[in-house]
Amino acid sequence: MGSDYKMIYIFSWGGGVNSTAILAMIKLGMLPELTKENTHIVFGDTGAEMPYTYEHTTNCLQPMARDGWVVKVLNPHNQPELYSPRCQNKTLPEYCHDKQVIPSRINRWCTMEWKSNPIKNYRISLVGKNYKEHSIMILGIGAEEKHRARELGVRWTMYPLVDRGIDRDKCYELVEKAGLPKPRKSGCFFCPYQRKEQWIDLYKNYSELFSQAEECERWARAKFDGDGYYLRNDLPIREQIKKWARKEKCEPDLFELDRHCLCEL
Repeated sequence: MGSDYKMIYIFSWGGGVNSTAILAMIKLGMLPELTKENTHIVFGDTGAEMPYTYEHTTNCLQPMARDGWVVKVLNPHNQPELYSPRCQNKTLPEYCHDKQVIPSRINRWCTMEWKSNPIKNYRISLVGKNYKEHSIMILGIGAEEKHRARELGVRWTMYPLVDRGIDRDKCYELVEKAGLPKPRKSGCFFCPYQRKEQWIDLYKNYSELFSQAEECERWARAKFDGDGYYLRNDLPIREQIKKWARKEKCEPDLFELDRHCLCEL
């Protein structure tokens, strides 16, 4: 790279509350270092996002693209070269169907394969192998979770919400002030990090997606002889929902306390 090379900013869009707040900051002029010339808004599409996340992404990013901002949607069918060989031409649900597996809370391979690695390879395609020296990632981690920023590292990464002390409530305020659509919590429809209310919402309002999640769990349990392959706690997901429904008051769930993946920003 020549001495006149300019830094590129990669804004990782997740379609949730935090990334919408960062978009609001851009529109409100709170991040003047981000311009149409140096910023790429990148959405790593797993093929498993909730319908409202796709709708929200379209409503938010299409106007940005029309206004001249670079918006990239990464998908294993459209840009297979950005994905590892085992994931090329396969969305996350398609891969889980073929391999009879479910997303894991342990090593988060789904986040790495369909979010982190494709975005990293996209950065490399722009500026070369020394991408960390020539591009900066922008992640939507809120001020109330600044420990996550420390865990992920701060070099070559920006955390605008953490830097300005913007928590969840302030995110919604910024979104409203910028005139953007109100976001909902994002994430894959069969993510094991989903909260209880998200599973219940999926069960009640998105029956086709719930059936896909249930079928995927059933395949994985059959393949591995039922050994610990559950999407939530220690029961098949339908039985877990029935258990929740039987309880008038549910005790705090340990899975609620550490539920983060990088997909839900």
